[in-house]
Amino acid sequence: MKIVLKSFLPGCIAFILATILFCLPGNEFPKQNWLAKIHFDKWVHVCLFALLVTLWCLPFISKKKGTSITRIIFITIALLFTLYGVSIEFIQAEFIPFRSFGIDDMVADAIGCGIGYMFSKWQLTRFNHIA
Repeated sequence: MKIVLKSFLPGCIAFILATILFCLPGNEFPKQNWLAKIHFDKWVHVCLFALLVTLWCLPFISKKKGTSITRIIFITIALLFTLYGVSIEFIQAEFIPFRSFGIDDMVADAIGCGIGYMFSKWQLTRFNHIA
């Protein structure tokens, strides 16, 4: 399974941007009551982590060989991004001003990783049926 390194560029860019956003002080974000009512922050976490997992799995989708190995890679990517989400919460609690530790954010991150994994697995199955 030969994968071109530049195919990871979208995932790297998204990872860097996400890390920058997670490390911004809490007072940099707007405080809107209606956003809190719809749990906008949690939706952002879910979508961002689903995107991260999908972008990192994407280079493996077009490779026809070793779909069971590819699924293991997908699981590994999802687990690593889940650990990244947990780590970010600890970093925010200890080092980022006006940010707090939130188990609910960790759950949203894990849900996003699961969605990204399921979407990538579906795309892999779909691609292998077409190819």
